[in-house]
Amino acid sequence: MKTTSIFIIGILILALMACSSPTKKCPPIEKVMEDTLVTENNPKIDYSSDQATMNLSSYEAVQYWKKKMNTRLEAIKKLYEKKDWMEPAHKVRFYRNLEASQSAFITYVKAQVELQFPENEADEWWGSSTPLCINMIYLEHYKRRYFDLELWEKGTPKGEICGGTALTGYEIEEMGIR
Repeated sequence: MKTTSIFIIGILILALMACSSPTKKCPPIEKVMEDTLVTENNPKIDYSSDQATMNLSSYEAVQYWKKKMNTRLEAIKKLYEKKDWMEPAHKVRFYRNLEASQSAFITYVKAQVELQFPENEADEWWGSSTPLCINMIYLEHYKRRYFDLELWEKGTPKGEICGGTALTGYEIEEMGIR
């Protein structure tokens, strides 16, 4: 009985210490992701100009970010091709999921544009600024997708435990890619 009581008290003390220990003892997650959506080569939309110039510069900005996103996707594919997969089926599943994710993204963005600017109603209320507005939707989503994919290209930060299929930054460094 005395041994059981001591054991239970010991467990309670350990539980109390574990539940009350400050979170500061845990190492912080190192942020290695890009913190901003602005880069030095980012084309700017010229809002001080005429409508045609604004439409064109917004289109160029969309194409810039679309290219960056697609370049990142290709880099991810090349990187994960070099990964030492535990099972061949895991590799196949990863690539299938990456393609499905990208396909769903493209479908979603097109649906968002169609929701806001239905193509069948174009001649009823569209104006000269509509291309700019549509480009802004694409621009926002392409930028976001580019940064969402960063995890798989640059790896999870040190201390991150929820990376899933993403390699850690350490694993990528060990592969000699960075």
